[in-house]
Amino acid sequence: MARPLKEGLDYFPLDIDFDQDDKLIVPIAKYGMQGLGVIVKIMMNIYRNGYFYPWEEREHYALSSKVNADINTVREIVNECINWGFFNENVYKNYKVLTSRGFQKRYIEAAKRRKEVTLFEGHLLIDPLEESKKVSHSIVIVSAESIPVNVYINPDKQGKMSTESTQSKVKESKGEESKEKESEIKPTEILVPLPVNPFRMFEAEGFGTISSVISDQLNDFINDYGERWLCEAMRTSIIAGKRNLSYVRAILKRWKSEGIDEPWTKEKDIRSNAASNGYRNGRGGQSGKPQIEITKNPVAPPTQEEIELHEKSMAELLEKRRRAEEEKRL
Repeated sequence: MARPLKEGLDYFPLDIDFDQDDKLIVPIAKYGMQGLGVIVKIMMNIYRNGYFYPWEEREHYALSSKVNADINTVREIVNECINWGFFNENVYKNYKVLTSRGFQKRYIEAAKRRKEVTLFEGHLLIDPLEESKKVSHSIVIVSAESIPVNVYINPDKQGKMSTESTQSKVKESKGEESKEKESEIKPTEILVPLPVNPFRMFEAEGFGTISSVISDQLNDFINDYGERWLCEAMRTSIIAGKRNLSYVRAILKRWKSEGIDEPWTKEKDIRSNAASNGYRNGRGGQSGKPQIEITKNPVAPPTQEEIELHEKSMAELLEKRRRAEEEKRL
């Protein structure tokens, strides 16, 4: 069973001069690098959650523990940010969450590859109608009970959907005519939907939960091969029934060695030809139905050496993180 897609982001934009924001001058001037660290940590929590972060007693203790700072100091830093408008004061007073118009705008923009994003009506600080014109996905506004109260869709996208609907009806009519002429059985391939974001794909397709180590590993793959290659390799491993990064790494390395621009198209051709041969060569039983010949999976499994290298690199990464945490405590 696929995991539910989360609302939060895996990474977010951070301007190099964000600390020069007028709304942060006083908090950073009063609390220095400690104040800056607390603010960045809250921003991480906000985008991890989507566009807001609950700010009540539990979060006070949790954040002070993570940044190793006195809880009263953390509260004072956040209060300064609220007083100077970095977090919206009205939303905080009414709902005890930290957010702002800027956080909501950046969240909608960063989530542009999704089909839709959801915002709570009481938290709303942006104009959803105007924001919907800038993105291709829908903006869904829900009540406190998570009941949709409005949906905003890009007008250009609505026009395109209407055109596609008309075209699909014409194609359907032509398709019915062509089906009457076709008697040959053709194999079909079960395709796994391909999200553009490999982080979402990792969790949605059951590879596991993204830890900090897994996140670093995925980022390494993206840096070395690109998001499209990584998603296609994960897709190929799903079809092969091998949902693990060692298998994905082996696929990526093999594709790179082949020197083909889109090597996954070759994999599809192999699977399609194998299925076609199975239908042609299969022998019907008493039911008279053609039998598909089971062919060797075209995706080569990772060797023992590749698996050991992958496990070694993961262990080194864990050790590196452990040492970094110890240095922070010192």
